[in-house]
Amino acid sequence: MTLRVASRAAGNLCTADNCLMLMEVETVAQDILTLREEKLALANAQNKFREALNALKESEERNNWIQVGAVFVERPVDECRNILREEISKADDDLRSLQNKIREKSQNLRDLEHQPRLEGFTLKPISVAEAKALQKGFGLV
Repeated sequence: MTLRVASRAAGNLCTADNCLMLMEVETVAQDILTLREEKLALANAQNKFREALNALKESEERNNWIQVGAVFVERPVDECRNILREEISKADDDLRSLQNKIREKSQNLRDLEHQPRLEGFTLKPISVAEAKALQKGFGLV
């Protein structure tokens, strides 16, 4: 016995298997949107850290106030700069991780929708060292 549910969009009947597949597609799509929102929030926080770091570069004071969690503490400027650099670095790593998750989920979504994989979607840029080696190998340096 198969369970039949009325589809609102097309007026067709769908089986339980089709409905489960649609639910899975919607779940993966919602996960992608959630990851994108997290990425946007993290990028905004990273920009705030960069703004604070630039403000500290112009500061001539010996100590500055910095918010650590819910508490404000007065620390030397060099220590504040180091904290901000660490936060920016951590945000970079988290952004890379989120981007990789978004790529994986997007490929998974395309597979669920029976669409072909995107060519070049998983390409990664070459590093500076690799670029220099290529330039040297081709005699461009």
